[in-house]
Amino acid sequence: MNPRREEHEITVGFAGNAKKIKVKVDDRDLRPWDLETKFQTVGTDQARADGVAKVTGRARYAYDINLPGLLHGLIVRAPIAKGTLKALDLEAAKAMPGVKAVLATKQPGARIRFAGDDVAAIAAETLDAARDAAEKVRMEFTAEPHVTDVLEAPGAPKLDQDGEVTAPWPERGAERIETAIQAARHVRSATYRCEVQTHSSLETHGLTARWYGDRLTVWASTQATFGTRAGLAGTLRIPAENITVHTEFMGGGFGSKFQPGIEGVLACRLAKAADAPVKLMLSRHEEHTCAGNRPGAIIQIRAGVNDDGKITAFDYRCWGEPGFTGQGGGTRAPSDYFRDTARRDTQDNVATDMDAGRAMRAPGWPQGFFATELMLDELAAAIGMDPLEFRLKNDRNEVRLAEWRQGAEAFRWAERRNKTPGQPRAGGDPRWLHGCGLSSAAWGGMGGPGARVTCRIHADARVEVRNGAQDLGTGLKTVLQMLAAEELGIPVAMVTPFVGDTRDPVGPASGGSVTTPTMAPAVRHAAALARRELAARVAAKLGVDAAKVACAGGQVTVEGGQTLSFVDACKLLGSDTVEVVGERFPNHQGYANSVAGCQFAEVRVDRHTGLVQVLDMLAVQDCGTVVARKQAESQTLGAMIQGVSYALHEQRIVDHLTGRMVNGDFLYYKLTGPLDMPAMRAILFPVANGHTNVGAAGIGEPVAVAPAAAIANAVFNAIGVPVRHLPLTPDKILKALARARRV
Repeated sequence: MNPRREEHEITVGFAGNAKKIKVKVDDRDLRPWDLETKFQTVGTDQARADGVAKVTGRARYAYDINLPGLLHGLIVRAPIAKGTLKALDLEAAKAMPGVKAVLATKQPGARIRFAGDDVAAIAAETLDAARDAAEKVRMEFTAEPHVTDVLEAPGAPKLDQDGEVTAPWPERGAERIETAIQAARHVRSATYRCEVQTHSSLETHGLTARWYGDRLTVWASTQATFGTRAGLAGTLRIPAENITVHTEFMGGGFGSKFQPGIEGVLACRLAKAADAPVKLMLSRHEEHTCAGNRPGAIIQIRAGVNDDGKITAFDYRCWGEPGFTGQGGGTRAPSDYFRDTARRDTQDNVATDMDAGRAMRAPGWPQGFFATELMLDELAAAIGMDPLEFRLKNDRNEVRLAEWRQGAEAFRWAERRNKTPGQPRAGGDPRWLHGCGLSSAAWGGMGGPGARVTCRIHADARVEVRNGAQDLGTGLKTVLQMLAAEELGIPVAMVTPFVGDTRDPVGPASGGSVTTPTMAPAVRHAAALARRELAARVAAKLGVDAAKVACAGGQVTVEGGQTLSFVDACKLLGSDTVEVVGERFPNHQGYANSVAGCQFAEVRVDRHTGLVQVLDMLAVQDCGTVVARKQAESQTLGAMIQGVSYALHEQRIVDHLTGRMVNGDFLYYKLTGPLDMPAMRAILFPVANGHTNVGAAGIGEPVAVAPAAAIANAVFNAIGVPVRHLPLTPDKILKALARARRV
């Protein structure tokens, strides 16, 4: 049965570009906030709801759960990269002191897919006892030749001595793209590479499990409490309603923690076998080698442009490096530059005998944007055009066009950009070459229906908002708190948010930048229902029409008469509690179906050592209605930090003889540290999109798309030649400088 709908006229767009549209809204839902909405709480700076708990150490993560009789779990892993398990003997391990359970995860004859594949699991009284027992596990393998170098794998493209793909372009769709390429005034062709980036979340993967008969409770480091519950239910073959998942706090996931994983399943199985709670959290080495990664990629682009800077042809092909599965290595190039362009996009995967790729903050987009945005700068240089002017001529996104101009002014692009790439600043130290670069950002992130939120108002004026989804670390509790306070017209401190318990209403996984845009409309709806119910209860006590009672400014007011403080109004509830459940309804046809952003970066390059230092970064980003400003800015700054790390430092180094990662720790796997940090600024660009009653959009992923590309373009502007292989390590910079001198 189709729901009844009400039509509302709302003002959408952004300051300086507003328009009226009509949206049809489920009659149970609320009129969408728009450009004309005046807020009291939403959009302001608020301290994190859980900030004190985190900085004082009171916040309890999965790693912090220590139950009476707790055992420690450990996974025994294969030392070979490819082959077959020939024999497995666990008896000696079972006899070791302190060992309470030992399980085989593979049987003889099973395939080994990469170095680190699971073979067995152990639970013991201490982690040291589990490690000692692991030494007693007897394994025999039939090893097979493996391939861990993507360039040696079947299906990989051949590269010449300059790193350029030599294979001919595909025949599919060739006629149109070849015609456009031949008609272009200037054509560029280049190959770009990105190395594998491993996950480095603050908290590793894993959980603590405890059984109560046939019922299971887990404390998990997960970005999908309900997904983890469903995954455990399916694997363990028990009803989902028999499982409770707790994730009040977690140390990040960035796309890698949607399912319980083998580590989560084994913790539960060990706990069942030992009849005791078991904690199994991966070591840092396991996190690097067995918990997924951002796949590497080889990307070849050729593009044509006319003298006036108009792109006429864009041919893009990618070979992704997703590990042993051979799936999920695709990349994404920006689309807003090529709406009127002959375009072709070809994606292939190259399987290697390594850990499988896994989602990581905007999966596939940073790789594709790095290659494409650097190619755009190369095209601009070929025709002697400023890269910003080139983008303004080709970008078809009206939000980003405004962001480009705002960002360029705030960054002082015109005066800071190196007008003579490859040359030092006049009067400056000739050792250092300075440059500036930019890049676009894009994503979807509008969320969807299905979430529910409980809102309770107690007689002592305590307000609860509850949902079972997790706070990935981005500030979901604060978002729920602020939205409820806005709708109820009360101070934020009066609202207590609860998340991360699957006994509360269903919520989304924290992926695709959909958590806030999915949850926000549900919490506003719940708070509105609670406000109406409170007004009805107060009206009944006062003997007035409920329609004459309003909540605003911390007060409950009767039209033309009495005014009560919110606290005094709640006292009229007596022993009762207002409890309602709000819904998340489907999206409306609003202003835009995606978000837009752009970023600017300044670098300096040491021409003696090849060292690149990022000096300054600026992001301008649309995230719909800005709910929690401080948290949204934090998301943006965090993405830029990760972008510096991806652009300059992070890469998996493999011993191809053994198939093992040799830098699987924080000593040799280089991450951005305090001395690497640039000055960073975030400018939020509010857009009223009209898709929901709140209009919030995701910000976690779009801001992660642009940084590496902006930094690479800044290096190009500094040294005068493009460096097309991430990370931009000193050896690559020195080779590029030598190449520039030869030219």
